[in-house]
Amino acid sequence: MVARTQTLFFVVLFGCVLVSHSRVAQRDGISYYAVNARTIAFAFVGYLVAAGGLWRLSQIFRAVDEERIVWWGLRVVAVVLVVLLVTPFNQGTFLNWAHMSAGVTGALAQLALGWRLVVRTRDPRAWAAMCVMLLGGVLAALSLPDWDFSALLQGEIVLEIGFAWCVWEWTKVLAGASAPKTWERSSGRVSPLRRGPSGR
Repeated sequence: MVARTQTLFFVVLFGCVLVSHSRVAQRDGISYYAVNARTIAFAFVGYLVAAGGLWRLSQIFRAVDEERIVWWGLRVVAVVLVVLLVTPFNQGTFLNWAHMSAGVTGALAQLALGWRLVVRTRDPRAWAAMCVMLLGGVLAALSLPDWDFSALLQGEIVLEIGFAWCVWEWTKVLAGASAPKTWERSSGRVSPLRRGPSGR
């Protein structure tokens, strides 16, 4: 399910880029497509589908008693995607600041999930996903000041690719594919995916 929703998000995103990849889009980032008349409908579909997939994944992680930072982080990103849609940055100062604040919050939540994955698995793929997110974050951050460096769109796309990779690795943890072997409770040990209250 998550693979399908993330795939649809990127199909929509790259479709929007093909429609318009002007200097304005590079300056305003992915959010440009949620206010551009030619792409707004597609952007809404992509954002909402991605948000729904992340929210559903958070429910699954919570159901298996995963630590709070994981499922809460997924929910924060899901909510931020919706907030970004209802706070068009080009409709006044208040909405612009609300939009930017939501965007920063979402990016921090994504990075937190990436870092937790690194700490949890120590897997080279987790490190690679984190590095991709950091690269995108740096490009996006450098584009925000008035330095005549307009790569916000590229930075955000790289960040989202890294986050999608991170989410995919988290699903492997959930399935036990990249986590230590799950011990049965009958052996007297607790599964790493079923932590007690202290793990939440």
